[in-house]
Amino acid sequence: MEKAGADFIGNDKTISAIGDGNIEFDKIIATPEFMPQLKALARILGPKGLMPNLKSGTLVKGDELMEAVKLSKQGLIEFRVNESKYIMSKIGMRNFTDESLFENLDALMKAIAKKKPDSVKGKYFNSAAIKTSMGSPLKMDLNHYNTLAATKQN
Repeated sequence: MEKAGADFIGNDKTISAIGDGNIEFDKIIATPEFMPQLKALARILGPKGLMPNLKSGTLVKGDELMEAVKLSKQGLIEFRVNESKYIMSKIGMRNFTDESLFENLDALMKAIAKKKPDSVKGKYFNSAAIKTSMGSPLKMDLNHYNTLAATKQN
């Protein structure tokens, strides 16, 4: 696991630290065998979006664990789509520089544009806004990303 770049390896000490509220990581990648121990911490991990699950790719089979950790450390871009067809993703934290946030946003938008199905015709992005967790949304100009989605040359 450490070879793949994991910052922490789960053990009883780590579980105890999480129970005490000491969360010094951004993501938990786990195997199904470890879930019973993590379920006891669901009230702590769930609201922070740290509870492993299949949809986010953080609950993986044992043989896929090394690859999942490696991809995560390389900056795997995660986003999800809700029932209203809104795409949601985290692009940074409070301590990120403006440049880092813009780079992350650009990488996210390019990743979404790259995943555009060939069957979709016309404008791919209709509207977009970016916001902090407690702030007002700011509308984005999507012309550049619509062009990328149309040509898929990103």
